Amino acid sequence: DAEELILPEDQEWPFLLRFPISSFGICLGLSSQAILWKTLSSAPSLTFLHVSPIVNLVLWFASIAIVAIISTIYTLKIIFYFEAVRREYYHPIRINFFFAPWIACLFLVMGLPPLLVKTVPPMAWYFLMAPIFCLELNIYGQWMSGGRRLSKVANPSNHLSIVGNFVGALLGATMGLKEGPLFFFAIGFAHYAVLFVTLYQRLPTNEKLPKELHPVFFLFVAAPSVASMAWARINGSFDNVSRIIYFIALFLYMSL
Repeated sequence: DAEELILPEDQEWPFLLRFPISSFGICLGLSSQAILWKTLSSAPSLTFLHVSPIVNLVLWFASIAIVAIISTIYTLKIIFYFEAVRREYYHPIRINFFFAPWIACLFLVMGLPPLLVKTVPPMAWYFLMAPIFCLELNIYGQWMSGGRRLSKVANPSNHLSIVGNFVGALLGATMGLKEGPLFFFAIGFAHYAVLFVTLYQRLPTNEKLPKELHPVFFLFVAAPSVASMAWARINGSFDNVSRIIYFIALFLYMSL
């Protein structure tokens, strides 16, 4: 029902109706590049590469611009075509992309160029994690209560709802927070275990991804990868737990 056409097939759809929530995936890709080049230019072990911090600066501003443009367009869609947005929210695949704008904002904070700001106030972390927490209460609650059973809607894009926990835990631990990052790491770990088992079984009731979203399968790698770094930050060292999670991510990467 969520995929029923709002307009007849012989009519051209307005641009806003053709603009999906999955467009925020562009923000995730570009903002993660800003983090990568920040690490390459600032990590002491990588100084031999002589990477200029200007690359991080350019990518970060490009990410800000893309996030602003896509957010503005989707806000207009919410205003003028709220019913279409509601349909996306109740779609088993697209609902997971409602986490993407907030994860992209977390990436922007993590990739913030040292040339601009040295530290970020912890209040920014609470502000960005609040909507993620509210979305999780709704989605995870439906998984447990049966309103939207995981065995029927499970698909690789569900990892987006998990990755947000680990990215938030990583950022919070980097800021020096204690309980908050551990709280979100625990939530992410518990639900990742359930989701991983459900997807690995490939139940006939699982929702199938359209071909254009097949790259989402690499989210299998994203969740344990970020979880490994998050736990290392929380614990203060890359211990055996971090290594175990890292090796899980490595094996999944080789499998894909």
